[in-house]
Amino acid sequence: MKISKIKLLIYFLLFTAVAAIIIMMSVEQFGGCNVVIKNKTGKNIESLELAVVDDDTIDIGAIYDGKVDANSVVKEDFEKVVLGNNNGGQLYIGIKFEGGDGKIEILEGSITKDFKGNTNVEIYEKDGKLYFDVKMATALFGSTAGTNVDESYILYPDELDYDYADLEGVDFIDDFELEDSDEEE
Repeated sequence: MKISKIKLLIYFLLFTAVAAIIIMMSVEQFGGCNVVIKNKTGKNIESLELAVVDDDTIDIGAIYDGKVDANSVVKEDFEKVVLGNNNGGQLYIGIKFEGGDGKIEILEGSITKDFKGNTNVEIYEKDGKLYFDVKMATALFGSTAGTNVDESYILYPDELDYDYADLEGVDFIDDFELEDSDEEE
């Protein structure tokens, strides 16, 4: 019994596809649970907290809690975040700069399943503004489908009487000032 070259090619392609799927599943299973924080500013971060929280902002799983020096990179591992009985969660971000009056707090995303991926944070200055980029993604493909966390914020640690953040492209201060001027008229 002789196997034709076409059948042999089909068998080879099927074997290659199955092997590639098994390798990708293995990488996804054993990779991830890493956080990388890049502080590209001259400001020390006294406290940075990244955690998945439930609807009542109770911690489900900590990703990072510590300080970040100016112009430095922090790389750490964290435990897989298991949602358990919770229907979902959000990423809590709490950031306090050294010498700042208060902590900027942000709730971001909609985490719909257990998380064992990579979290990347980058803080940098551009055009006189302080930016905070955050992304939570799967280990293999970098998909944010299960977290919906891939945003850029502009931080205002010294504005007004409190610290706050804007989504990049949305200026809440200008909107707030417009509402105030409308009320005065």
